[in-house]
Amino acid sequence: MRKYIGLLALALTLTACANNKENTEETKPKLTAVEDDSTNDENSTNQEEVGQEENKEESKEETKETSIDGKLVKNQINIYDYFDTITSFIAYTENDEEFDRLVGILEEELSIYHKLYNSYDEFEGVNNFYTINQNAGIKPVKVDKEIIDLTKYSKEMYKLTDGKIDIAMGSLLGLWHDFREMSINNPDKAAIPAEDDLVKASKHKDIDAIEIDEENSTVYINDKDVKIDIGAIGKGYATKIIGEKLKESGLKHGILSVGGDDMLIGDNPGAENSYYKIAIQNPDLEDKDNPYSAVVSLKNTSVVTSGDYQRYFVVDGKRYHHIIDPATLYPSTNWTSVSVILDDIALADTISTYLFILDYENGLKFAKENNCEVMWIDHEGNQFKTEGWPES
Repeated sequence: MRKYIGLLALALTLTACANNKENTEETKPKLTAVEDDSTNDENSTNQEEVGQEENKEESKEETKETSIDGKLVKNQINIYDYFDTITSFIAYTENDEEFDRLVGILEEELSIYHKLYNSYDEFEGVNNFYTINQNAGIKPVKVDKEIIDLTKYSKEMYKLTDGKIDIAMGSLLGLWHDFREMSINNPDKAAIPAEDDLVKASKHKDIDAIEIDEENSTVYINDKDVKIDIGAIGKGYATKIIGEKLKESGLKHGILSVGGDDMLIGDNPGAENSYYKIAIQNPDLEDKDNPYSAVVSLKNTSVVTSGDYQRYFVVDGKRYHHIIDPATLYPSTNWTSVSVILDDIALADTISTYLFILDYENGLKFAKENNCEVMWIDHEGNQFKTEGWPES
């Protein structure tokens, strides 16, 4: 049941997660997309409050707005059923019926990819990455073309990122995942994995152990201890596919955010300059006076942020987040937040995680070579930006 909540501020909050649900932490930090040229409080959304909406019983909530110049109607819906996060969708359409049609397409696509691009859960009648992992060292698994395509793409990302973004690291990442869940559910027993166990798990991350047979449409892991984890790639890749489907279905102006992977479709007809304003969250959540690190004006592109302040657990007063550096086997310590602007949202999703692991010098070199704009924030709150990073 949709919950109509009347006129609200022209804002969109974006959150994220991996394929597992843990506390209120997500894979990508929350952003706010302010959709007109005003930046006053009426057009901003408190990100902590919105993040808590995942606990709601309602699976959807919709905002209906008045028409813009009597031509387009702006509607927003937040959906809580897929990828264990909030999917926020804003669209400018000629009428409510058109918006409802697009929402139907969106939900159908979300349901498909939520099941397919999942490393931790099984679904009846669906062969997904969990199924492939369960059959590692046993037999090839017959899969849909979407699984083949993502697996091939993931191998390309492995090469692009010099092996730092590696879907074959599932054994190592799964170990951290299990301790994170245990620590969140039982804080008195909070602990991190033993180093010996991390080293043992890290020995089973051979990307070449993942065999793709396109002719027979199968994927096979030839090492029983190698597991696939698509957390750094899957959601952004799915968002790109779903966004393209919406555009093919007639969407010309809107924002699709699947857990903080933010795809801006077309321009903003509600703003005089036609740009959407995207407010990027301050990673220092204690700084209530400065909730945003930056506000950028964008259209027809994407923006994705990776950070250490959303998905983490605490042991002996120390915070351990989810972005693991394969070189150290522990959470990366270079940055608190890295935001990437790039037209290709799938690529932006991967690169934001990769740059979070790299140091500034190598990260800046990579950003220039790959034509993306980036903002890094270190542990002291200092910001470093590429030359073309847009300012509002």
